[in-house]
Parts: sequence; C-alpha cells; structure tokens
Amino acid sequence: MSTQSMMLRKIKEINISKLNKLAGDIARKNNKSIFYVKMDMFINFVRLGIGYTDYLKGDYINLNKNQKKTFVTTKSFYKLLSYLNDKKYLATMSDKIIFNKIFNKYLGRKWIDLRVTNIDNFKKFIKENNVLFAKPPKDFGGHGIKKIIVSDIDDINKLYDELKQEGLYLLEEEIIQIDELSKINPFAVNSFRVVTLVKDGKPHILANALRINIDESVAIGCSDAYMRLSEDGKISSRVVDDVANIYEEHPITKIKFKDVKIPYIKEAFDLALKAAMEVPEVRYVGWDIAITKNGPVIVEGNEYPSYGVVQYYLFNNEHEGHLKKIADILGDEMKKIGL
Repeated sequence: MSTQSMMLRKIKEINISKLNKLAGDIARKNNKSIFYVKMDMFINFVRLGIGYTDYLKGDYINLNKNQKKTFVTTKSFYKLLSYLNDKKYLATMSDKIIFNKIFNKYLGRKWIDLRVTNIDNFKKFIKENNVLFAKPPKDFGGHGIKKIIVSDIDDINKLYDELKQEGLYLLEEEIIQIDELSKINPFAVNSFRVVTLVKDGKPHILANALRINIDESVAIGCSDAYMRLSEDGKISSRVVDDVANIYEEHPITKIKFKDVKIPYIKEAFDLALKAAMEVPEVRYVGWDIAITKNGPVIVEGNEYPSYGVVQYYLFNNEHEGHLKKIADILGDEMKKIGL
C-alpha cells in the first residue's frame, strides 16, 4: 500500500464522534480550544501523516519539532515497511495457513486447512476437541473469527460446508491461556505483542505491549487496554486504552493491575527472537504471543506491526517515539530508507 493510499484510507475511516471526543478531551487537558486542537490535528496529518488517534497517543500537542521526528507516522511507516520487509516474503505472515506451516513448531496447537482436508479428517479433528476457532486466512485484527463449541454442533456435514463457503479455511485447536491471564480477562486469549527488528542477521526486540480486552469480546482487537511488561512479568507502565482512559483494575473482573505478575515473559521475548530468524527477509514484525501453562506460543506474526500501541506517551509519560528505537538499531542504514 502506498503512502497516498494509506492517507486516503485514513480520511475515509475517520470516526467523527471519536475525533470530536478526543479533541475535546485533549483541549480540556491542555487548556486549549477544541478549534485549536482540531486545526493542530489537521496540520500534523498533512505534514506528518498523523491520524487523530496517533495524535493522542504521541501527545503531539506537547511535542516540539525534534521530538516529533522520533515518532513513526503513516508517512514513515510505509517507507519503513517497504524497505525492511521484502514483499516477496510477505505471504509468510499475511496468510495464516502459510504462516502456520512455517511456524508450526512455535504454535503449541493443532490445526487443519479446510481447503485440503476431507470430511472424514474434519470430523476426526472436531471430535478430538471441545472448542475450536475458525479463521479466514487473510483477515486481521480478530475480524471474521468464529468460535465453535463442539457440544453445540448439530450437523457436522453442514458445518463443514458452511465454513468453506464463508472462507473460514483455518480451523485451530483452542489456546488455553495461563490462569494468571484468565483471572484478568477470561473472555479472550490476551495476546502479548512483541515487536522485533532484524539487523545484520541478528534479531532485536523493539517494543512490547500486553493487550487485554476490557469487555466480553472473544477476540483481541475489539476493545483493548494496553500495558508494557518487564521480563519478570510485572507491569512496567500505566494500563491505558485507545481514548486515554487509565485503569487501576479490570472493569469486569476487578483484578488490580498492581498485583499482576505473568509467568514466562522472558521466554516470550526469547521465542519472538527465535521466530524472527525463520523468515529474516521480513525484518520488522509484530508477534502476537499467548501465554499457556506450558509456556509462550505464537498466535500470529504481523508484517504490519502496529506502531501506535507501542509509542503511547501515557505508558510512562514518554515524548520519544518508536522511530528513535528503530534508528538506534539500524544506524547508518536509516539513510537508505529516505524518510
């Protein structure tokens, strides 16, 4: 996708009510008029490709010119991706079935491809599980996923036909997350995003964010709060959502975030570093990792790693963005990208 196409898509996807709310919140917090904030949002969008949610997450109203240069924007993001991720290899991430074949040893779960699985093997796979998830191979953000409770199936033959007709060709065994995460939010597998960058054959960790649903959605990506984790599994930032709400506890389960400690986080970092070298031609990847009682497993890899969630100033009152960390690793190679 070109920068121009992405800019046009951002314009088409503007949620006016959300924009108005964010502008109002930012204006009140910074003692500015809503008109001033909206004009500043517009200027930053035209000059830097900053959308209104990125404007909030980067605290752009309080950034100077040099600080803004440290942030990834729509304009810089697609130049980074074009340079760092070889498009000939993108299908290894964008197609979930191809991804599962390549990264099978990191998945920790069984799966089948309904494009090549006959009805007999489908029935056998169904009977071996209690809960399954059917996914479209090329969708993202939790869209189109169907949860299947095996005991509720009335007609297996009909289900087989329906899944194929709906394009839900990937059928996966349920991931059972560790109790420490289920206690926080039992409605979905809470994914741990780890962003890696490969430089000169060596993988580096750029950022991380644990995503926790704050409603009863069965897939991450619908209504999330975010937090950073340290290697010891403790939360090392505020817990925040997309509209700058800060949480001391989960709104449904009432778990206090200050008491949270998640096992296997160092192992999750190590897993991401190993996975990053399986397809080193895709150098910049956001790994979604689930934590199970047996350790971390990979849910998926994202060749378009979300930069907004990892450069959120509210985490720790930061005014230095994700681009600075990328530049620190790439060094002189940054000059070749032409930002």
